[in-house]
Amino acid sequence: MILQRVGIPIYLQIKSYILGKIKSGEYLSGAKIPTERELSVELGVSRNTVSAAYKELLLEGVLEAQQGRGTFVKATGADTGVEVVGGRRERLVKIIDDAMTKVVELGFTMDQFAAIASIRAIEKNQAVKELRVAVVDCASEYIQRFINQIGQIANVRFETVILSELLAGDTPIELLQACDLIVTTLGHQAAVVSLLGNANKVIGVATVPNLEAVIKLARLPANTQVAIVAKTNEFVENLKSLLEKTAINHLDFKVVQSGDYREVSNLIANYNVVIVSEEREMLVRQMVLDSQEVITFYYEIDRGSLNQVMMKLISRAY
Repeated sequence: MILQRVGIPIYLQIKSYILGKIKSGEYLSGAKIPTERELSVELGVSRNTVSAAYKELLLEGVLEAQQGRGTFVKATGADTGVEVVGGRRERLVKIIDDAMTKVVELGFTMDQFAAIASIRAIEKNQAVKELRVAVVDCASEYIQRFINQIGQIANVRFETVILSELLAGDTPIELLQACDLIVTTLGHQAAVVSLLGNANKVIGVATVPNLEAVIKLARLPANTQVAIVAKTNEFVENLKSLLEKTAINHLDFKVVQSGDYREVSNLIANYNVVIVSEEREMLVRQMVLDSQEVITFYYEIDRGSLNQVMMKLISRAY
């Protein structure tokens, strides 16, 4: 099953699902993945939609098609120490080639171009490190994942901002004004811009849920008792809203928000399935029995939005 009515293009959800499988190691480097037909049956979507996701991953060099054999996760080139990125690498080389042509027209040599480009990249990288980025969301459980994702592509200074605290005035608007960039979700972008009074520093990102977790929930038998262990009401409400949109209404939920270890352990003891936020996953796994299933749920920034964040950061680094 896939999220048919969540507002995110289905092919992008499938793409995220495949990338998650690769990241988790379920789809290993060089391994064959399910055919378009097999995955369409597994996820309950059309084959054409799966094909669109496969084509984009092929263009990005994440997957490779072998005539008569199927589709494979592209090898990373670990033996040579060089990452193989297929289409993206080819496009990058073309950009560099075009730049070199213009550089020669300006009277520079290839060696000068290489030296200046290297120095400029170092300067930009250092300038990005000086930037201060606020990450705003309604649920603190999601903010840390957003920060971790952005931190993987840019070494910046982060400010964690809970939207409700910002709206209540508990977090001063001056904090946002002091930041170089404000990252929030598309759903909260208008509220943040309204408070700040300036849209130039605000970037709204698209987020996608942990599709594997949602699929697992959709496949549970009717009336399965499921405990939700979370820190904030916003996490619970977002999860329930998502499940409602995807017509997953056959489960019996119990919300557990206590911070007391013993109380949480006692409360979840009688539940077959436990949904947990990432920050409490390790704690909950220490409590459950082997017969209990733990499902970790989160939202994360999609890859396209991450690229947009990096572009914004580079443009603001002087």
